[in-house]
Amino acid sequence: MPVLYHNPRCSKSRQALLLCDDSSLDIDVHLYLNEPLDYDTLHSMLERLQGDVSQAVRWKDKAIKSVDTSGVDSNNIESIALFLSKHGQFMERPWLDVGNSTVIGRPVENLICVL
Repeated sequence: MPVLYHNPRCSKSRQALLLCDDSSLDIDVHLYLNEPLDYDTLHSMLERLQGDVSQAVRWKDKAIKSVDTSGVDSNNIESIALFLSKHGQFMERPWLDVGNSTVIGRPVENLICVL
């Protein structure tokens, strides 16, 4: 079953949820801030990501300055998966996992190709 990794406080994530609701797919909604993702799940999502893995992190989030990102290689799946498993609040959203691929909905229209 496809999974939308969702943050209800994010307008783009809410738009993605509406888009998913209008699709023919039965989507499972995962509130990743309430139920953080583990390294293996993140690694798998990054391996199947359509696009650049560096997009998975909210690098422009003001709060990211409060954590040490010096050891994060923005082009390395293992490095990003490890960082996000410890700091899931910096995962880009919305993120849709349809099984064979994952897509980050920035812009939300990116999700249309898999819905």
